[in-house]
Amino acid sequence: MTQKTPDLSAFIPPGWEGKLPPCQIQVNTQGELYHNGAPLIHPGILELIYQAVRYQDGVYLLEMDGKRCQLEVADTFWVVRSLDRRGDTLLLTLNDGSQEELDPSSLWIGPQDVIYCRVKGGLPARFTRQAYYQLAAFIEEDGDGFALRLGERSYPLTHGEKP
Repeated sequence: MTQKTPDLSAFIPPGWEGKLPPCQIQVNTQGELYHNGAPLIHPGILELIYQAVRYQDGVYLLEMDGKRCQLEVADTFWVVRSLDRRGDTLLLTLNDGSQEELDPSSLWIGPQDVIYCRVKGGLPARFTRQAYYQLAAFIEEDGDGFALRLGERSYPLTHGEKP
C-alpha cells in the first residue's frame, strides 16, 4: 500500500520562502522562543527544542524522529546571556542554560556593532546587551581598534564573521 503525502499547505504562512516546512517557532534576537507569537516557556518543551536544533546550509531546523522543519530565527539561535570570569578564561551562559568557555579567537563584531562568538562546536552566538556589557570590562583599545584582554593575552576584535 502506498502512503499518501499529507497536504500541509494550510500550515505554511503566506509568503513562506524557507527550504523546509516551517515549525512555526520564532526565535528573537534575545534567544527567546515563540510559537505563533506566544512565548514558549514550558521547560520540557524548551529542552526538547534545544536538543533537536540543527544548523544546516545556513538554516536552523528542528529534527525529531526523522522529521525536519525550519525555525524562523531573527539572527542566531544561540545567544550568550551572561559571562563570568574564571581566572584567565570567560565562562559563557547560553540561552539554553548551558555553560562553556569562550574561545576568544572566535569573537567578531557584526552589523550594528553586535558581538558574536562561536559556541556548540562552531555555531554562531550573539551576545545579549547584558553579556556585551560584561564582556566590555575586558575590552581595551588596541592600536586602531579594540581587543579582548585576558591575562597576558590579547585578542583583536575584527569586523566580519570568523569561520
